[in-house]
Amino acid sequence: MNIKVSQTNISDTKFIIISLYIILLILGLNFHEMWRDEYEEYLQARDSGAIFGLKNTMSQGHAMLWQSCLWIITRITHNPIWMKVLHGLIAVSFAYILLYKSPFKIWQSALMLLGYFLLYEYAIISRCYAFGVLFFFLFSYSYSRDKKLKLSSAIILFLLANTSVYAMMLTVVIGIWIFINEKFYLFKNAEKKQYLFLITIVLGIVLAYLQIKPDEDNSFPVHRVILPFDEYRFNVAITQFFSAFVPICKFQNQFFWNTNFLMNKMGIVTWYLPLIVFIIVTIPFVSKWRIVFLWLMGVAIILFFQYHTGFRFARYYGHFFILWIVCYWLMQSFYQINLKINNIIFAFIILIQAIGGVMMYNADRTKKFSTGYDAAKWLKKNGYSKNYMIASVDFAMSPIATELDRKIYYMQHKALCSFTKWDKKRLNSTYKKDIIEAIENDISQKPIIFIASHPIEYFEFFNKHSKVKNEFLFDKYKVKKIAYFPPGIEYYERYWIFEITRNSVLP
Repeated sequence: MNIKVSQTNISDTKFIIISLYIILLILGLNFHEMWRDEYEEYLQARDSGAIFGLKNTMSQGHAMLWQSCLWIITRITHNPIWMKVLHGLIAVSFAYILLYKSPFKIWQSALMLLGYFLLYEYAIISRCYAFGVLFFFLFSYSYSRDKKLKLSSAIILFLLANTSVYAMMLTVVIGIWIFINEKFYLFKNAEKKQYLFLITIVLGIVLAYLQIKPDEDNSFPVHRVILPFDEYRFNVAITQFFSAFVPICKFQNQFFWNTNFLMNKMGIVTWYLPLIVFIIVTIPFVSKWRIVFLWLMGVAIILFFQYHTGFRFARYYGHFFILWIVCYWLMQSFYQINLKINNIIFAFIILIQAIGGVMMYNADRTKKFSTGYDAAKWLKKNGYSKNYMIASVDFAMSPIATELDRKIYYMQHKALCSFTKWDKKRLNSTYKKDIIEAIENDISQKPIIFIASHPIEYFEFFNKHSKVKNEFLFDKYKVKKIAYFPPGIEYYERYWIFEITRNSVLP
């Protein structure tokens, strides 16, 4: 009887925790203003000319799964709120797996769900990475349950590889680890179907790579480095490893997202701090060489990729932490290790995660993340949503293009677009004649709306020495600033809105 009561209490506790997580998730998704990267993939799916949105996957560096789901949604509705709903369901799914299927104690799972990545970065912000977390957790559960590679784990890894470039790289690592791990223990007497399972994983990786591999026409601004050795880039990369386990932002900064409270002015932390964190988080694995091997392989490939590309955002380096959870999960399931030092380290890390998560969640609640939605709402309210629109810079305009459900003339492409096309036709610079050409493309008699997310050097309004306030002449056109939306947490999403008319006489 006591055992039944105890099990009932545990079940009730888990239900309460996941219910509270769902409430936090609903509230967080409600007050979070989506930003350009969220809208961008939605637009790519919405305006794709190919089934399941596959035509556009190569331009955004991610594989097909999230884009395909958005493609299905956009065939039914153009309201991006349903992207949030889908993302929320994915987050609830990985929370359920963690809480009900993992070897962690209830309080440990609860703290992890309050962590920076599981509460905020991969839950509130609607991107493809939540799918990755779900499949990482599903794999950990499936593989530790079966204690060997089966079809279920192979299919999960196939899907995992097709969520993001980071998931694809870690799928390679996990696949190598499984092969080496089982080669000496299971494959000696293995059935042929186990090799077929490995082939399934390889096919998933190849499919993902073919989608992610940049096209020859790709112009996305990434400065890749391998040799000669770049010390600054290396320091940035190891700083990200530190931030993955101590994800507490520099909240005193106006633009604090993707920062760390111990960063200096160059955006790095002192080298010995990442080293100390690496030693601490590796200690739980040292007694099991197979887990150490998985951990070190995963860290090495992510660290190299961060150094190579220069990427420095939390959604990327969070995979250090997710990999750590996977390794700890497998170790606990296979070996049931219950050392005091391991428990202390695990508790310490997830407590720091929870502190960073709650602080960022609250910051997003109290501050505007992006003002793109507000700008689109203002344009609708004031009757401008159908006017001919010109905009620069293109990548900051996806919130407006999505919320107005339309295309905008982007100066970088000199064409009507919705999402950003990172091809070699994209212009990095625009000239006065280009703006005049864009204006003259409109044959209607309505005022033209010009939206700028950065100062336009040909507009007298932006001349710091000018006495012009809100109205000025541009060539033969009268330009009037009618609204301004300052940046929120996301720095680049600020919007000056101008009305352009053909009347060349100022009042």
